[in-house]
Amino acid sequence: MPVWVSRRWRVYTRHLNSMTIGIAWVGRRKDGREHLYLATDSRTRGAYTFDSCPKILTLPRSDCALCFAGSTADAYPLMLQMANAIAAHEPARDRSLDIARVKAHLLRIFTDLIRGLKEPVIPFASGDAQFLFAGYSWLSKDYRIWTINYSPKEHAFTAREAQSFHPRLRKVAFIGDWSTRLRSAIAKDLGRSEGGALYLEPLASISAMIANASKDDTIGGAPQLIRITQHMTTRALCVRWKNQDTLFGRPLFDYENTDYWSVDPYSGKFSQPRKFGNRWREEPIEDDAEP
Repeated sequence: MPVWVSRRWRVYTRHLNSMTIGIAWVGRRKDGREHLYLATDSRTRGAYTFDSCPKILTLPRSDCALCFAGSTADAYPLMLQMANAIAAHEPARDRSLDIARVKAHLLRIFTDLIRGLKEPVIPFASGDAQFLFAGYSWLSKDYRIWTINYSPKEHAFTAREAQSFHPRLRKVAFIGDWSTRLRSAIAKDLGRSEGGALYLEPLASISAMIANASKDDTIGGAPQLIRITQHMTTRALCVRWKNQDTLFGRPLFDYENTDYWSVDPYSGKFSQPRKFGNRWREEPIEDDAEP
C-alpha cells in the first residue's frame, strides 16, 4: 500500500475509532456503603459498526479495572500487556502491591510500548488511546480513580487522579469524545437538585445518552458495568437493556446462566443471577438486598 494511502487510511480509521463514553465514580448506597463503578458504551466503528465490544477489562487482581477510549487497535494491546504483567508477578496478583504502584508500572509499560512503535505512518496522538484506571487502595483506605492520557509533548502516558467533584458525588472521572456532554449533564442535574449522595444515578445518565444516540453516532450498544467494593472484589454486572440481559455489551441467550447480578440502568434495581436462564423478576428486589 502506498504511503499516502496508508496515511489517509490511518487518519480515517483514527477518526472512526476515537470514540466511547466512559465514566468511573464512587456511589454511596442509602445504608452508607460505598462502591466504585465503571460504565461505558459498547460501540466501536471502523470498517463496520460493532455494538458488542467489551471496553472494560477486569485484571488478574480483584481490586481494580481498566476502561478504554480511542482506537481499539491501539488500546487493546496495551491493556492486555498490562494484564499479562500483573499475572506474571505474584505480589501484583495477590494485591501486596497497592494499586498506586500498579498504576506507576502501567504508565511505564504503556509508554515503553508506544515508544517501540516501528515506522508509524503518523505520530501516535493523545486521542488514540485513553484509559480509566480505578480501584480500591488498601494503603490509602479509599477508592482511587486515574485518567490515563498520552502526552505527545512528553512522548509518554501521564495520569491525572480524580479528586473532589461535588458534595453529592465525591469522585468521578470521564473519558471519550462524549465525556464533556456526560459531565455537563451530571453537573446540571447536581446543580438543580438536592438530596444525599448519588449512587447509581450516573449509570442512568450515561444509559440515557447511549439510548438517544443514533446509528451514525460514535456511541451505542448496551451500557456495560463493573463494580469494585471496599473488600477489594471486582465483579461484572449484567445490564438489562431493551428487555434483554447484556454482559459487557453482549445480549445473553435465553438459556445462558450467569453468576452475575442484573441491574436496570434507569431504576437502579437489581435482580438475582440467572441460574436457570432468563428469569428477570417483574418486581426487582430492593436496594438492601443488593449483593
